[in-house]
Amino acid sequence: MRWRHKKFTFMVIPDANNKVMRFQLSAIILVTGLIIAAALLASSITAILLYQGNTGQIGELKQQLSSATGDYEQIIDGKNEHIDELQTDLADLSEQAKKINTRMNDIEKLESELKEMAGIETKDSDKAKVAGKSSTGQETDDEGQFAMDGGKGGEELPVTEEEMDLLVDQTMNAFHSLEDQIEWMKPELELTKEAVAKQQKLLAVTPTIWPTDSRRITSTFGIRKDPFTSRATYHAGLDIGGDTGDSIYAAADGTVIEAEYSSSHGNNVLIAHSNGLRTHYSHLSKILTEAGTKVSKGDIIAELGSTGRSTGPHLHYEVIINGENVDPRPYLKATRRSK
Repeated sequence: MRWRHKKFTFMVIPDANNKVMRFQLSAIILVTGLIIAAALLASSITAILLYQGNTGQIGELKQQLSSATGDYEQIIDGKNEHIDELQTDLADLSEQAKKINTRMNDIEKLESELKEMAGIETKDSDKAKVAGKSSTGQETDDEGQFAMDGGKGGEELPVTEEEMDLLVDQTMNAFHSLEDQIEWMKPELELTKEAVAKQQKLLAVTPTIWPTDSRRITSTFGIRKDPFTSRATYHAGLDIGGDTGDSIYAAADGTVIEAEYSSSHGNNVLIAHSNGLRTHYSHLSKILTEAGTKVSKGDIIAELGSTGRSTGPHLHYEVIINGENVDPRPYLKATRRSK
């Protein structure tokens, strides 16, 4: 351990004009200084290496943070686009609800009109709808009708959250109202369907069509001057002029009960319908049916002629209700094609 007591002399020679400076340091101090210097150097190198490593990690973290931020921004942009699409879809749904409501009101009006045509008594609520109120209590006049077509325009303004909430509530209420409206209309339409079916059956057996294609009336129902004697006589039917061979149609569904010849009516056909109704066709040139045959409204049963007590080609047409002849003209409402 003698080296601890040794001393080392260090000389500093600045230049030729200054004195030489001498320093003596013991071995312990010198070794301690070297150790401290080495430790400081090692610490500095370690600090530099750690700084460089941390700098790389910080750069990597910055890149990761930037990438994550970009991803989140894309996600947010996608969410915003999705929200915009949902808002647009909701607006479309709201418009569809309004359009459906308009169509439902049209159906209600049509149903009421069908009831009137079928002779069904219309309830006050139905009349109110026809007058301009729907079952949801909304105005349905022409000014309030909603149409998807036609011109549109206006300033493009952003939609607030409160406005979207209100639109959601309005759309939900509209569809709930439509559901109630449909539930209400189901039994009403069933009743109307049954009534119209009954009316169709009644119409089928009611002589409502012209028995000829001609509309030329040559002699009316009631008292007239007889074409042979020129005296006032009672005419029990309607004479319709035409050409020999023109088709004669059954005025309603029924059963042929007579198809024969008589001196006054010539070739004639008598058809029985329901409810005590009968129709009689006279002065025919040819009979195309026979007694017992079931005929439908508009079927060809004969050809126009001038047989029997007749002055020329025509059809003598009678409508008989419970054995009494009535004026046929009120029954002549439609053609064979629109029966």
